[in-house]
Amino acid sequence: MSSSHLFSIFRVSVSLMRETCAVTFENTSTKWATQCSFLIIGYGNELRGDDGVGPMVAMTVADWQLPSVKSLGVQQLTPELAAEIVQADYVIFVDACGQSCAPTIQLNPIVIRQESLQSSTAALLSHTCEPATLVSLTQRLYGRHPQAWLLQIPTEQHDLGMHFSKTAQRGVDKALRKIEQFFITYLRPTLTRSESCMNSV
Repeated sequence: MSSSHLFSIFRVSVSLMRETCAVTFENTSTKWATQCSFLIIGYGNELRGDDGVGPMVAMTVADWQLPSVKSLGVQQLTPELAAEIVQADYVIFVDACGQSCAPTIQLNPIVIRQESLQSSTAALLSHTCEPATLVSLTQRLYGRHPQAWLLQIPTEQHDLGMHFSKTAQRGVDKALRKIEQFFITYLRPTLTRSESCMNSV
């Protein structure tokens, strides 16, 4: 199933999410709404074939125009992205994975370890970062970080060009379905952010 076909099917779910994610809670004369926020960061070189799967996923999610979801397609991860990451409750990094990767998409939580915190200082002097380092940098700069995952898509070729292999296209479709499942699970209305937005502090 192509990503465009998936988007057509998903429009119904999007409409339902728009209605449910912005629920209103009435307490005497006060009305307020609270919900968790998501950040998708797809990174890679769109001019190098399958390496552009990350930005493609991010742009497709942006087209869904969901409330409380921000989706960014970038060529590489930079320290400046920490300012975006700290504002989210959940973040998913999307990247291409070469032939050494598993034959299907892989979704793994990003866990901050001591070595990640130490390398985050060096990241301030670098032009590029790894996802774990960037999350660690967010913690170091702002004193908190969101829950984070790395979603890797299997790829075959990274030659110059803007066409995806069949493996990469299948991976993009599966990645979009996986992100859809995340949204259905996590983008639900809440009365207090601390009750269901599982922030790491």
